[in-house]
Amino acid sequence: MEGLRCVVCIPTRELFAGEIKYASVPSVDGDYGVLPGHELIVAANRSGGVLTLNLDEGGKEQRKFLLYEGASQVYNNILTVLGRFGVDVENINVDEVRSKAERMKERIAALEEAESENEDSQASVTLRVSRKRLEWYEMQIKYAEDNH
Repeated sequence: MEGLRCVVCIPTRELFAGEIKYASVPSVDGDYGVLPGHELIVAANRSGGVLTLNLDEGGKEQRKFLLYEGASQVYNNILTVLGRFGVDVENINVDEVRSKAERMKERIAALEEAESENEDSQASVTLRVSRKRLEWYEMQIKYAEDNH
């Protein structure tokens, strides 16, 4: 069976690029499978969903990526997956992520206090972004605890 080109990226870097045989993509409307020759599709990714890539036909060689938001597209036998945040599940370091989550909780508390004293729109945006990042850290911790 011919392959399908796949690229998985987040804003700061490429997580994967190569040929795959099959992908299970987590969309907001449910997971969908992608094989070579798949029709054009554009879909929003489900936060906390796991993208599973089969590198061989039997599915024994796989790569899995935990995603937070973003979108996916299949076009011209290329699957492109863009996440706001994403990580290869094999690279989740729970202790490191817990430490980041604790620091982010402290930052959020300070931002909430500053926001109540000052209605600065930039502080409000920073608070929203910080909450999203904390949610991402908590998703990684939950995934790691549930799957290891």
